[in-house]
Amino acid sequence: MGHKQAYRRPDGLGRAIINSRNKTRRGQRELPDGTTSATKEDKQPGWVRLQSVTQERDLDEFLNTAELAGTDFTATKLNIKILHQDQTNQYLLTEEQQQAADERQQSNRRRLTVPRRPAWDSSTTRDELDRAEKASFLEWRRGLAELEEQHDLLLTPFERNLEVWRQLWRVVERSSVVVQICDAREPMFYRSQDLAVYVRELAFNEKKEKRNLLLINKADLLTVRQRRLWARHFKKEKIRFAFFSAAMASLEDAFEVMSLNREVDEELKRESDEDDVTAEDIHVLSVDELEDLFLKTAPPPENETDKIYIGLVGYPNVGKSSTINALLGAKKVSVSATPGKTKHFQTIHLSERVILCDCPGLVFPNFASTKAELVCNGVLPIDQMREYTGPAGLLAQRIPKAYIEKTYGIKIHTRPEIDGGTGIPTADELLGAYAIARGFIRSSKGGRPDESKAARVILKDYVKGKLLYCIPPPGIDPVEYNKETYGDL
Repeated sequence: MGHKQAYRRPDGLGRAIINSRNKTRRGQRELPDGTTSATKEDKQPGWVRLQSVTQERDLDEFLNTAELAGTDFTATKLNIKILHQDQTNQYLLTEEQQQAADERQQSNRRRLTVPRRPAWDSSTTRDELDRAEKASFLEWRRGLAELEEQHDLLLTPFERNLEVWRQLWRVVERSSVVVQICDAREPMFYRSQDLAVYVRELAFNEKKEKRNLLLINKADLLTVRQRRLWARHFKKEKIRFAFFSAAMASLEDAFEVMSLNREVDEELKRESDEDDVTAEDIHVLSVDELEDLFLKTAPPPENETDKIYIGLVGYPNVGKSSTINALLGAKKVSVSATPGKTKHFQTIHLSERVILCDCPGLVFPNFASTKAELVCNGVLPIDQMREYTGPAGLLAQRIPKAYIEKTYGIKIHTRPEIDGGTGIPTADELLGAYAIARGFIRSSKGGRPDESKAARVILKDYVKGKLLYCIPPPGIDPVEYNKETYGDL
């Protein structure tokens, strides 16, 4: 017994530091001349080094930042912000708090940048480039930490693995058209404004024309009116855009794509003097039309035989791989519901002239009001969430109670107004009603409804679009914007 007490394994901070020091995190790097050089990191397979990292514990972030800076863990310090959960509702904001947060976010939106690759040429050595890239990446991360700390802002989880950003740099450098694919239900959340700026910067520096294109996928989830409102906004902001639906782009669903466009002319007859939106602007493209758009958007090649490289970039789960599958007409790219399935940038020959450069799914830094918003947007995995009342409560606020009841065939009992009820279900009321109706019961909790299981089912239906809610363009009332979706409910 005495021997066992005489030695104790290090725990907590000490163990984490020892484990961190024992890890090898270096890999093969590409030289400026296109060759590679072996380093100690070669022992790790590429898929390990390219694993997406969007969330880190404070200690992991501290140690990884020190490693990027090339210093010991005692020689560098992060800007760490401790969030005090002393709100009445710690998971959702009040209307006043949301308005204040929106104003802060809007005034600082231009500071949401993507990391830049440092300039290099044929004389730059591998080690010099590696150090410069790490220093630039570290400075970028510190800038985001300062932005969050000094302005009381909440940043979304964003990609913290330098190797993944290196894949983006290569895609942008190689491509003549960079296509950002976004979800039609909230296009501006998934669009990185600074990535478009970075593309233009590279074009200027390289004296080689590059263009941006915003592809709004899942356009079948929008009404014609909603597509028109977004088209009006994009044209006002001078954003090159197009609507597409990878899910309906197969030959079997071609007639459904056509049906999406039947109401276009009728919609354009309404308020036609308000904007310059045309039928072509709100048309949902077919596969052939999308490929033609790539060719039209790309700057003319120097030689007729030159290939046109189209870079495809987007968050996980916006339908990037599904778009490629639709273009190829066969499943040559895997599709997964798990965020971050594609890990390596890959080139795909679409035709004799067009080559697609598929970048790994990448979470850009963005603002968020709560983590509940990130779960509902599919940024945070639903199966890994620990707190579910926030996302469920946000869903209940967005979607009318009658629409949820009709979708699931359930009855949600809410607190009467005389007792302080608002008519909007709380998370407990929504999840309890669904769990009881589906028989989700916790045997270990005295037969209480399994609200956690109910939350995962409902939130997955929300992310998939079964429970449909769409965010409007700036300045448009959300209730009015979604009115057609819910009808007279």
